[in-house]
Amino acid sequence: MPVLLDRLAEDHRRLAHLLALLEGLLDRFSDGAEPDYELMCELMEYLIDYADQVHHPSEDLIFKRLLAMPGQDHEVLRRLMDQHEVLAQLNRRFKESLEGIVHEEVLPRDEVEIQGRQVLAALRDHMRLEDEEAFPLAAKLLSQSDWVELAAAAPSVRDPVFGQADPERFRTLYGQLQAEMRQ
Repeated sequence: MPVLLDRLAEDHRRLAHLLALLEGLLDRFSDGAEPDYELMCELMEYLIDYADQVHHPSEDLIFKRLLAMPGQDHEVLRRLMDQHEVLAQLNRRFKESLEGIVHEEVLPRDEVEIQGRQVLAALRDHMRLEDEEAFPLAAKLLSQSDWVELAAAAPSVRDPVFGQADPERFRTLYGQLQAEMRQ
């Protein structure tokens, strides 16, 4: 598998783990308990900073390359690129709501939970579509030279949680992940 595609697939595995963590926190919130809002905010910050600024732009490069190929008109690729913009908006809106709770704004619990569940559903559906349709298509149609060019053009920022951990910036998220690994 090309290095860039392998990195994106690994990102999906990591994101799935984080989404499961977020889902557990949302379940606590839904049950009326107070989840770790700092952890939830850091998780959303990670999605905004890494997924929206590194992961999705890397995918968009691949999708644009595929769409530029003669005879290739894959509606799924356009839909995925459009979803990247929608996901960025959903992520920011949910993070702003969480920050509002942290700053003691009065927000309807059900509205905040709906936002979180929308983020979960949208990201899971999006990753499934990429894993099942877009990534296999890219692996099939792109040449080795395409992959070399795409890897050179893709953002190369290291993952701030799973790559070169930034425990100062994501200390709560990093601590939670470390605790889970020890279990």
